[in-house]
Amino acid sequence: MNKTSNHPGRSQDHGISESEIITFVVAPASDHASGLNLQGLVDLINKNSEFKIRIVFCKDYAEAMDALIKGKAKIGWLGPNAYHETSRSGRIEQFAIGLPKGKKTSNYQSVFIVRKDSFINSLEKIKNSRIAIGNQHSTSGYSVPKHELAEIGINLDNDNEFQKIIYSANHDESIRHVIERTADVAPVSSVNLEENIRSGNLDPSHIRIIHKTKDIPGAPLVFEKSLPDEIKNHIRGLVLNAHKTIEVGGYGGAMERYISPEEGRQKLLESYLRPQWGWRTIAFTGLFFFIVSLIIIDLEVKPLELLKNTFTYLADVLNRMLPPDFSGLPALISSMIETIEIAAIGTLIAVTLSIPVGIFSARNIAPNLLVFLICRVITVFFRAIPEFIMAMILVIAIGFGAMPGVLALGFHTMGFLAKFYAEDIEHVKLGPIEALNSIGASRAQCISFAVIPQIMPSFIGNNLYILDRNIRMATMLGIVGAGGIGYELQSAFRMFNYPRVSAIVIIIFITIFLIDLISSFIRKKIQ
Repeated sequence: MNKTSNHPGRSQDHGISESEIITFVVAPASDHASGLNLQGLVDLINKNSEFKIRIVFCKDYAEAMDALIKGKAKIGWLGPNAYHETSRSGRIEQFAIGLPKGKKTSNYQSVFIVRKDSFINSLEKIKNSRIAIGNQHSTSGYSVPKHELAEIGINLDNDNEFQKIIYSANHDESIRHVIERTADVAPVSSVNLEENIRSGNLDPSHIRIIHKTKDIPGAPLVFEKSLPDEIKNHIRGLVLNAHKTIEVGGYGGAMERYISPEEGRQKLLESYLRPQWGWRTIAFTGLFFFIVSLIIIDLEVKPLELLKNTFTYLADVLNRMLPPDFSGLPALISSMIETIEIAAIGTLIAVTLSIPVGIFSARNIAPNLLVFLICRVITVFFRAIPEFIMAMILVIAIGFGAMPGVLALGFHTMGFLAKFYAEDIEHVKLGPIEALNSIGASRAQCISFAVIPQIMPSFIGNNLYILDRNIRMATMLGIVGAGGIGYELQSAFRMFNYPRVSAIVIIIFITIFLIDLISSFIRKKIQ
């Protein structure tokens, strides 16, 4: 029989019969929900409400998600990924997140574990191993590990990438697969791993962690939206204040308390903004300032006096540079165009020379050690000699004009581009190369069809960056006689024609700004 009451937990006012039982579904984090003790919260709610709540531990994520979407359950505990997927239905809303004891946020990680004696010591060596993974809706057991592996070119959904893929019901089962040697590696929740160690179910000396992911937001408690607002508010109030009356449990064992989603986001923000003043940070910070102090003393620098004089002299120079003198603007524009041409031809020379040098500077492509070392020496040599020195030598050798600037930029930036190409090639996915090798492809064919397509976006981006840099450097090279707008700038300085200097600086700025816009547009198109 239904009754009327003003008690906030009474059910008649909310359309809930006193005899009705509200179902609370729990996604499977571990064996029989070990390490996921929500019974204390349920008992507290049942004690202080006219309605009753029962916990249903689901066999998989899909069962919990389906119960909430169809309204069969009104409360649920879901993993972050399962929550994200279920929220697309518009049928649920989160209302609380557990804050573990001793932690500042509810965040956790996905950790890749192996046996202590395993040969696997990095994600790259997981390929062709036996891997135990969680349900496709599991955040730390599947979704996040899949993303991490994809970044190094390993597809978790491809059976051919692994000797065997074992699908586990929960994190505890994945851990057992590793311990019992039926799997070589398994990504599991850091919460479950810690709980297994804390409870004595796992000897930490038997395993190694080879990789930890970035922080994952904590798993939330959720309402099905059709639950009356007054009941939601009643339950929310009990859960958020439960720590005041009971020892709160949750995912991973004991909880400090449950917090609202808003507080959870604030704590996450604070955790990133808060300085991490460990002893290493303090030691290195102290060492840094000590070294800086020694340098200042050795150079006899007086920082305060330097700042005072700098601002004084800078203000005087800026005053003399105004207003800019744009007389003879066509000549200045012509010199700027010459500077762009010097940079463009220099970049073309750099790209042409750096392609073969860069390819054979990569350890995974070089035909032998001798070729690799020769190409590496070339890249280091030309990077080590500044453009100014190279331009001055070339001016002495072949005279004033554009050619010294072109060659200086071409040879110097060739060293940088070759280094960029080599590093990109050393990090390409090996799968396409191995596939071509397996059918008897030549080295040139492997480079053409497996390596170059992978590095092409980076190749174009690096070239655009070097072109941008070379335009700025070509301006400076004109000061040593290499032609272009730099020569006009030097002449203006020598004549103390500061208004002319400011006009040239403005032209240089506008040019670099426009080229930067064009480069950004091209980069967006190739990404």
